[in-house]
Amino acid sequence: MKILLVVLDGAGDTGKETPLSLARKPNMDSLAKQGRLGLLDIGYQKDVDSDVGYLNILGCYSKKEYPGRGYLEALGLGLNPDPKDVCIRGNFATLDQRGMLADRRAGREEIGLQELAERLDGTEIDGVKFLVKKSSGHRLVIMLAGESLSEKIIPNDPKRTGVPVPQVAAKSSDAKRTASVLNKFLYRANKLLSSDPINKERKIPANTVLIRNTGKPGKTVLFQKRFGMKGCCIAGIAIAKGVARYLGMDVIEVKGATGMPDTNLEGKAEAAGKSLKKYDFVFLHINGTDILSHDKKPDSKRELLEKIDKLVFSRFTNPKDIMIAVTCDHRTASSPSYKGYEHLPDPVPFFASGGKIKAEGRPYSEQECEKSRLRLEGNGLMEFLVRNSG
Repeated sequence: MKILLVVLDGAGDTGKETPLSLARKPNMDSLAKQGRLGLLDIGYQKDVDSDVGYLNILGCYSKKEYPGRGYLEALGLGLNPDPKDVCIRGNFATLDQRGMLADRRAGREEIGLQELAERLDGTEIDGVKFLVKKSSGHRLVIMLAGESLSEKIIPNDPKRTGVPVPQVAAKSSDAKRTASVLNKFLYRANKLLSSDPINKERKIPANTVLIRNTGKPGKTVLFQKRFGMKGCCIAGIAIAKGVARYLGMDVIEVKGATGMPDTNLEGKAEAAGKSLKKYDFVFLHINGTDILSHDKKPDSKRELLEKIDKLVFSRFTNPKDIMIAVTCDHRTASSPSYKGYEHLPDPVPFFASGGKIKAEGRPYSEQECEKSRLRLEGNGLMEFLVRNSG
């Protein structure tokens, strides 16, 4: 039996009434009522990172085999790093006139970011060459090529605004050279970005770069070998594509799949339907729900969930020989009253319908999933789906 796994990034929320529980989503609820609800404890500790979430949901996460988000983001852009290269996932960001961090995402405005990345690309410092590529939204990938480089650095992202941006530091003595060349690169980047005329066209300038996550090339047991299924991924953001490529899955590109709330939902749904004829497993990722959570727009998040229900799940209300599962990679706090970091480590709600699974007759929401006795941990969702696929 074929499996369609839909990950609604950050869709699970917190509170008595959430966008997911308030949304009018007859198609999703119909599928949920035909199946079984539960909670998946991905096992987040201090950090709640989507790449770890995707790997766990896909049943393939191992600390020993985890290459770091920087490398996965690079794969998502179609790059092929050398084993000695260090890959970094970063943000275009904004410093105010005092030199304090004013916006960690440069307003999420993408105007001119492609050109700014191209300005930084090809920089060479102390024998280290910097490849710089714009990634999804406000993100960019920086790939360092040279000798004696290490990914063991402390990023300069303070993860809050209104404070100065620190320098990159080394976690160990063998990373001092890497930290040094990165700080020189960031100094050059700040000067170049601050004076670039493109920033005059933007509402919020992208005048600095935050270093967030590193990584180096690694290997893992491929998805098909692990589960005996040929899989593909349909996504708009680089990190979801990168995780899929790391696991040996094909990536299906969809025109207009932006990873933003305005993404081409109809195109992604059509691609998923076609892919189920060719592949055993389809990983369909939708990112807009996470964007609206970060932007503290719960009403817009609810409206997007309703749009997803209409444009995506209406195509799969009566599937034959297909198991459908829906979940999210982490919970979020979309309420403007919540002042902490939006990603939450709480177990995420999911449902699965089809195969051997017996109908429980309940709609999909955090509250209904919390009532369920079904609790899965870590990589357990894929094991559950395979075991019940018939």
